[in-house]
Amino acid sequence: MSWWHRIKRIISGGGRESASFVAALLGVLVLAGAALGQGISRTSVSVSDGLTWLGDDQRGEVVQVNPVSGRPQTRLQISGPDSQLEIAQEDGRLIVLNRRTGEITVIDLATLLASGRRQAPPGATSKVLVANGLVFVVDRAAGTVHTADPLTLADIGQTWQAGQPLADAVVDERGVLWLVDHGGTLRSLDWSDDEERFQERSQRQVTGAGPRTVLVPHDQGVTLIGLDGGVVVRDGTGEDVDSSTARSDAEVIAAQTSPLDLVPASVPSSSVVVLVVGREVLRVDVGAMGCPNPGRPAVFRDKVYVPCKGSGKVIILDRSGHRGGDDVRTSGGSDPELVFDDGRLFVNVPGSSTGVLVDADGATRTMTIRSPEVPVKDPDRSPPPSVPPPPPPNPNEPTKPPRNPGLGNGPTTEVQPPPSTPSTPPSAGGTAPAAPAGVTVREKSRSASALVVTVSWSAAASTDPVVGYTVAGSGSFSGGSVSAQSAGTSTDLSVPCTGSTFCTSGRLDVTVRASTASTAGAAGMGAFTVTPPANTPPPNTPPPNTPPPNTPPPNTPPPTTTTTTPPPPPPPPPSLPTAGAAVITGFVGGRMTPSRTVNMAPPADWASHNGRCEVVNKTQGYSVGIACNATTARIDVEEGTNSIVVRAYAATGGGQVDSAAKNVIYVIDECQGKPGCIPRLAPAGAGTAPMGAGGLGLLACAFLLRIGARRGEEEK
Repeated sequence: MSWWHRIKRIISGGGRESASFVAALLGVLVLAGAALGQGISRTSVSVSDGLTWLGDDQRGEVVQVNPVSGRPQTRLQISGPDSQLEIAQEDGRLIVLNRRTGEITVIDLATLLASGRRQAPPGATSKVLVANGLVFVVDRAAGTVHTADPLTLADIGQTWQAGQPLADAVVDERGVLWLVDHGGTLRSLDWSDDEERFQERSQRQVTGAGPRTVLVPHDQGVTLIGLDGGVVVRDGTGEDVDSSTARSDAEVIAAQTSPLDLVPASVPSSSVVVLVVGREVLRVDVGAMGCPNPGRPAVFRDKVYVPCKGSGKVIILDRSGHRGGDDVRTSGGSDPELVFDDGRLFVNVPGSSTGVLVDADGATRTMTIRSPEVPVKDPDRSPPPSVPPPPPPNPNEPTKPPRNPGLGNGPTTEVQPPPSTPSTPPSAGGTAPAAPAGVTVREKSRSASALVVTVSWSAAASTDPVVGYTVAGSGSFSGGSVSAQSAGTSTDLSVPCTGSTFCTSGRLDVTVRASTASTAGAAGMGAFTVTPPANTPPPNTPPPNTPPPNTPPPNTPPPTTTTTTPPPPPPPPPSLPTAGAAVITGFVGGRMTPSRTVNMAPPADWASHNGRCEVVNKTQGYSVGIACNATTARIDVEEGTNSIVVRAYAATGGGQVDSAAKNVIYVIDECQGKPGCIPRLAPAGAGTAPMGAGGLGLLACAFLLRIGARRGEEEK
C-alpha cells in the first residue's frame, strides 16, 4: 500500500487519532521541506524514467527527451528523411508508424533495438492502436483490423472484417475497440485471448454518420462527431448523449483522447473548432484569432490547445470557446504538433531544434529537442562485443565455478574474487553498462517442437546498478527471433523447431545486454551451432573382440571376480517450465483501477507444471496463488509502473522461474473529476514529483488543513 493510501485511510477514520496524525504529519512535512529543499526533486530525476519520445519527420528519427533537464537523451533512426511518423508506447515498447511508407516498427525500450516490423498500406488509411499488451493494425480502406504480437508484430488469431470501409477506429482506456464504418454502424469489440478473435459488445446505427465521421475515446466509451450528417453521439460512457449541429462535408480532425465533458475537433478548411461541452455543441471561429488552419487539438487541464498550421503558434481556448490564455509561440521547423506524456503537454515542432513544454499550471518553457551532440543510433545495429574490466563481486549471487568455453579438456584457472574495495568512480563516457563477458550457450533439452538452450554470462560492469538483462537469439527458425528477461546471469531460450530445419543444422546467434534504470548497455555476444542428436548404439550389442566363453580346464582355479558398485546417479534437476516464457498476454482495467485482471495463456510446459504457481507484482512484492494452467487472476497495483510476472516453483521446492514480465501503470486520480479540486499531491511514480520537498510539504499542509477544517465543520 502506498504512503498516500495510508494517509487517506487514517484521515478517513476520523476522531482524535486522525487529528493527532495530521498534526504530527504537518510537523514532519514542514521540517522535511525546510531541511531538504530541492533535494528530493534532484533525487527524483536520477531514479525516475520521466522521459518522452518525439518524432522528427524531416530526419526520420524518434528522439527521447528529458523534460526536467530540457535536453535530448537518445536518437533512433527509424526511417529515411521526409517521413510522417506517428508514435505509440506501452509496456516497455515503442511502436512507430511511418505513414508515408506504411512501415510499422516496434522498438524494445530495454535494448533500443527493433524487435519486429510489418508493412501496412501507406497514407491515411492505416492506423495503429495499442491496448492491453496487444497491437491493433487498422486498415480503414479495407475495413479490417489485424491483431499483432507487440514484440514481433506477427498476426495473432483471426482478422476482424467490417465488410465495408471504416471511417475511424479508436481504443478507450479500458481496452475496448470502437469502430464506425462508412454506412454509419458504430460497434464496440473486445479481444478474446482464449478464442484469439474479437467479440462484439455492442452495435448501433447512427443516422447521419458517414465517411468523414470521427471518434474520440474516453476512459470508457467514445464521442462520435459526424459533421457530414450534422450528428454528435456519446456512447458507452454511462452518460450517453445524442445531439445535432450544422452539417459540413469538410475534413474533420479530432483530438486523440479527451475527458467526457470537453471534446474538441478541428475543421481546417472552415477555420473552425467544434467543442462538445456536456450536451452542448459549440462552433468557434479560430480564424478570427489568427489561426486560419487549425490542426489536431488536445485537452490539457480543462483548456483546449489548438496548433495553427502555417502560423507558428498554438492558441488556447476555454470551455466557452473564448481565449483561455496567451498563444504558445514556436519557431523553425514545420507545423507544431501536440504530444501527451506523464501528465505533461509537449509542443513538438518536427525539424526544429527546440520545442515547448507546458507545465501543469499552464506555464511554458523552451526545451532542446535535437542536438548534434547526441549520436544517432541504428535500431538494427549489431555492435561488436567488448571486453569490460572484471566486475565487482555480487554478494547476492552464489559462487559458481568459472566457465572456460572452447578450451576442451585443457587446464582451468581458478578466479579469486577481488577484495572488497570502494566502487570504481564513473567514467566520463557515461553510465551505460559494459557488454557482459563470457556469454556461453549450451543445449538444455530438445523435443520435436522446441530446442531449449541455457545462456550464461558474467555480470556486466556498470557505474549504476544493473536492474536486469535482456537476452535475444536469432536464427533461421520460425519467427526469426526469441528473447527473455533475467535478473541474474543465466536464462533459458526456447527456439521453435517446427517449420524449419533449424533444430538439426541451424546456428543461433545470441546477444546479452545489461540495463540500468535509465539506459541499456552494449551487447555481449555468443553463438551455438545445432547438431543432430547422436545415434545411440542398439542394445545387446556385444563389445568388440570378446572371446567366446570357454570351460576352464580341470584343476584351474576360477578367475577372481571383482565387483565394482557404480555410484548412484545424481538426483534429477527440479522440474521447472521454461524461464522467460510469454505467459501474460495482457491486463484488463483502466489506468486508474487499483487492481487489474491478468490475462494469461500458459504454454504447455507451464500449464502442466506439477509445482505451484503464482502471479507476482515484482515492483511491490505482492503475490497471489494460482493454478499453473489458469488463464486469469487478479493482482493489486500501486501508483506508477508495476512489473508483473507469473512465477513457478519446483515441486521439490528446489528452484523457481519467472515468466516474461509485463508492465502495467496505475495513476491515482485524487480529484475524481470534481471541479475546483486541488491537483493531486502524490508523485506519479518513484521520482516523478513535480517539486522539491519544500513545495510538496507546503501543498500537503494546505490540503490536510482543508480536510481538518471540513471535518471540524461536520462535527459541529
